[in-house]
Amino acid sequence: MAIHVFLTLLICFLTAERSHASLTSPPIVTSSLTYVVDTTGSMYYDMQQLKVVNGWILDRTIAQFPCGDRQYTLVEFNDPSFGQVKMTKSIDEFKSFISNLYAYDGGDCPEFAMNGLKVALENSPDRSIILVLTDASAKDYDDISLLNSIRSLITTKQSQVLFLTTGHCWDVNEPSFLIYREMASLSYGHHFQIDISDLGKVFNYLDYTLSIPINNVVKVFYKYYNVLTHCDDFTVTADFKTLLVIIDGQITSITISGPGSTDPTPKTIVSEIWGSLYEINIPAKGTWNICVVSNSPHALQVEGLTATNDCTPVPDTCEDCHSNAICDTFPGVIKCTCKDGFIGNGLLCEDIDECEYPWLNNCTSVEYCVNTIGSYKCLCPPGYTKGTGNTCVDIDECSSPDLNKCHPLAICINTVGSYICQCPPGVPGNGFDCGPYPDPCATDVCGHGMECTTDGSTYSCSDPCVSHTVLDEPWRSTSRNLYVSSRCDNDKEGWYRFIGTGGVRIPERCIQTNSCGTGAPMWLNGPHPASTDGIVNRTACAHWAGDCCQWSSTIQIKACPGRYYVYKLNRTPACDLAYCTGTFSILTKKDITLGLIY
Repeated sequence: MAIHVFLTLLICFLTAERSHASLTSPPIVTSSLTYVVDTTGSMYYDMQQLKVVNGWILDRTIAQFPCGDRQYTLVEFNDPSFGQVKMTKSIDEFKSFISNLYAYDGGDCPEFAMNGLKVALENSPDRSIILVLTDASAKDYDDISLLNSIRSLITTKQSQVLFLTTGHCWDVNEPSFLIYREMASLSYGHHFQIDISDLGKVFNYLDYTLSIPINNVVKVFYKYYNVLTHCDDFTVTADFKTLLVIIDGQITSITISGPGSTDPTPKTIVSEIWGSLYEINIPAKGTWNICVVSNSPHALQVEGLTATNDCTPVPDTCEDCHSNAICDTFPGVIKCTCKDGFIGNGLLCEDIDECEYPWLNNCTSVEYCVNTIGSYKCLCPPGYTKGTGNTCVDIDECSSPDLNKCHPLAICINTVGSYICQCPPGVPGNGFDCGPYPDPCATDVCGHGMECTTDGSTYSCSDPCVSHTVLDEPWRSTSRNLYVSSRCDNDKEGWYRFIGTGGVRIPERCIQTNSCGTGAPMWLNGPHPASTDGIVNRTACAHWAGDCCQWSSTIQIKACPGRYYVYKLNRTPACDLAYCTGTFSILTKKDITLGLIY
């Protein structure tokens, strides 16, 4: 948002003559614009953001105030080189200067920012706006001769310097970083400490000031503070159209009162951690008071915007203003100003597409932006609805049949932003259309001990004693207490037979943790079937944290001719879980008693 703040101010400066003494001004004088850019390697992402917002702000500046002869200047500084200068009066050529910027070299953190600023002051016209963009402290902060030259140039040229810093080298209280605040204060400028992502917001902040058609900006009050809490008086002696209160740095609260302790109800334009902007329309003459509570050193600036004529055709009456403009009448002056959400000179106002650039709207990453005439809407995507705090929350489409399109027989499963429909087991379909085929396997068409599989309309029969996969890993044995974290049966699905030294069947007792080559060993919570039982369902349990059945899964078992078992395993419900096997290779008397005789 710092760059937003900067841009709002920048547009104001680009389109208006800045007077520090009185409201009397000659015909409009446009301030020239200079960028002083750190081009070292760490500035790559800063430059990408600058390229996006620069074209946008220049187009809006020209669209609203086409008159005036303005110089655009680009100064680069690197390490050890600095001072590459490009100048033009063509907005398209200046866009080309910025688009061709690239990051290179560098290495250490502090950079030659003060040398770059000196070159910018020397090559910029008087009363220019100079923007310094860097992510580092100043390497040349202690060059006394250099700093004295900069101070002299600021005083004689009356240019305003604004620093946008997205980082520093050591500490914000180091002299190499505090030099930015000193130079900004000397020029009645600001130092905004921002994140790279806020660059567009800062430029949008400056665009706000540009959107007000004014000829003069009068400095009413300016001061840098090291104290965190303060109150100050300032005096309004002229008929201002608007007062702008600008703060760089984080503030906790601000209170503004007009003459006679009246509350002017200032409008908040920007309120970010790095800067704030407040607007007071038609301020009364007299003594004003402002109190600020802040968390850090900061600058406070109050400016008055006059309603003098500019290059916009002068309206004869308020009826000449566009339907989407506001008409203000001042002594000898009628001003048409486009409403919020529109851009133009007041006689012609066009809608702003706030959705075109992210810094023009406050929609969250979940929402999507829809432009409207004069504004925009932040809408939740399908599957979400507005919740507490104007946030987007998931809709539980399964909570009501009216919220989903599942078939009446289907099972509805809610997901984030959507839902899933599943037909019941044995019923074919995609969940939105279930049936009408009956489940052929439900009538035991394959016979006892055979497995039936179906696609909903046809079926096939198979004997798991014949069709299965052999597992012969020795590590599955209950006699092996070696735990290997990568061993997990979350990929086992289908019929399996255990053979080999690891064992031939799953034990029917709780197995101690960290054995069978896994963390939570799986055992059979129930007896094995007899040969006459066919295919049976059993519960397999996993032992963990003192609970012999911390996790469980339903499996199927069949006793096969040849005195062995086959198991239809399901993927384990977690990792690390694996099925154990016992070392017994022949049937017990219990097996014989149950009828497992071959």
